[in-house]
Amino acid sequence: PLLIKSLLVLFSVIVLFVIHGSLHIEPSLVALGGAGVLLLISKIKPEKILHDVDWSTLIFFACLFITINIGRESGMIDVLAKTALGITAGNPWASFFVITWVSAVASSFVDNIPFAATMIPLIEVLNQNPNIAAEFHNAISPLWWALSLGVGLGGNGTLVGSSAGIIAIGLAEKHGYKITFMQFFKIGFPFMIITVAAGSIVLMIDLMLRL
Repeated sequence: PLLIKSLLVLFSVIVLFVIHGSLHIEPSLVALGGAGVLLLISKIKPEKILHDVDWSTLIFFACLFITINIGRESGMIDVLAKTALGITAGNPWASFFVITWVSAVASSFVDNIPFAATMIPLIEVLNQNPNIAAEFHNAISPLWWALSLGVGLGGNGTLVGSSAGIIAIGLAEKHGYKITFMQFFKIGFPFMIITVAAGSIVLMIDLMLRL
């Protein structure tokens, strides 16, 4: 049955996503390969598949990543991140909270993947600060946990914060349920604030007990 074959292809794609680094292949190649195999085994006419594709979501993602990369290449995101980190003056726990909240708010309005990629080298430099290195020497730097918490939960703040949210909104609109940016924002942003606040407190307590 097609369902069984599709599930096998999906499982294979997930496995390859996990081990793609060891095989030295790009995730995009894995995704395209899985899609190609499904096209071959499904025997569905390409015209029908193209008709069912959510083109508005794909175009949105293309434009979003173009905009984000322009920001990265122009240095705008780097300047904003460095400014935020400079506020802490090397204080370990101040750095923890600044990274958490800057990441959360920024990830509500830009895709969290390129933002996280931009923050990684900055956190690596910050971890070399003597004060931070001395405070966190017995554990994986909490600054990494702060970044993960911020970008992970921050995407819930707005429609454009996460890929899953954008896809879900596209599917809802396709079935007649239109959700505007402000409708989502009124619920999503306060929810994001609450979850990030709770998560940062729990994470800080856990880290203080382990350090």
